[in-house]
Amino acid sequence: EDIKAGFDIGLGPNHQYNTSDLIIAYDSPTEPPQAIVVNMNDYFNEDNGTAQQKLQLILKKSVVPGYDPSQYSSHREFVLSRDGKNRIPVTLVYHKNITFPPTSPDNNYNGQKSNKVHPLHLYGYGSYGDSCECDFDPTRLPLLDRGIIYAIVHVRGGGEMGRQWYEDPKHGGKYLSKRNTFFDFIDVASHYSTGESKITNSSLLSIEGRSAGGLLIGAAINQEPELFKCAILGVPFVDVLCSMIDSTIPLTVGEWEEWGNPNEEYFFEYMKGYDPMRNVKIDGTYPSCLLTGGLHDSRVQYWEPLKFAAELRHAQDSDKSGPVCLKMEMSAGHFSASDRYKYLKELAFDYAFLLDQLGLVMRRTKQGEEENPV
Repeated sequence: EDIKAGFDIGLGPNHQYNTSDLIIAYDSPTEPPQAIVVNMNDYFNEDNGTAQQKLQLILKKSVVPGYDPSQYSSHREFVLSRDGKNRIPVTLVYHKNITFPPTSPDNNYNGQKSNKVHPLHLYGYGSYGDSCECDFDPTRLPLLDRGIIYAIVHVRGGGEMGRQWYEDPKHGGKYLSKRNTFFDFIDVASHYSTGESKITNSSLLSIEGRSAGGLLIGAAINQEPELFKCAILGVPFVDVLCSMIDSTIPLTVGEWEEWGNPNEEYFFEYMKGYDPMRNVKIDGTYPSCLLTGGLHDSRVQYWEPLKFAAELRHAQDSDKSGPVCLKMEMSAGHFSASDRYKYLKELAFDYAFLLDQLGLVMRRTKQGEEENPV
């Protein structure tokens, strides 16, 4: 039941109003996007209301030069939450050279068994009821080709398991149940780095989130700083109280619908308990951190990553913690550079930091050959 590939599916655009053709957009972590045409007249029998035939035509399939889908695999697993009442979906994508431990639910996925641990990169968001898409992203391939398992963690606060996954007052992921978002992410990280389902360890575990996902990462490294080796926080929402109290900041009042209004005492105390800026551990052993921001960001003001970077540098144990790096784009906003090539350069910078901190940088031998440490 658990070993199922994640995918994205939805209705595609159809410019013909009076038509029986339904266009479906489909892709998965290992399959490039494609448009599928289903003729509803062939599929559905109006006389008795039953499906009589499944006729599908692939209208368009994206071509990715040099990509061989047979070299990669993905599947869906579920991790039990700490309260034992919720199953957290996790979508894993990896190169088929990866072999999973004998005790992993995926131990026979590639016909091989192994006790070897692998680098694992966890990505999460978990806010506004938005689902993390299980789509095809060619920019992941450099990580997969270096032996990294890429995992999308569908924590509470998103919409992957229905509206209650987001809105439930006790078991959801907003307002006064927001901490469930952080608990889920930490539980998944612990699940894969310890115990019977171990596929990595803390020296090979990296994490990433953007915007509200940056809040998730900030809260996670505050709660369990020694669980992770490396963290990337893109335009992170890490100064929750200051931003939500100041109603003159753009979008703040509307954001009260997501986080609560800290001008009310019970919301203030709850938000204070997870706000990354107010929960940095003095003399804590923190993972290596890369924080990025945009000077013209109207959603997450540029001073938020600046303040959090300064707080981490001031509070952490410098002898044991990793470096705290800050990269501020002086001409960018919330959604990074609009120029395609500049965006790819920014992404390459993030990946270079990640690979360096995980010890996965390609080295050249004396013979001039590349040597992969994985």
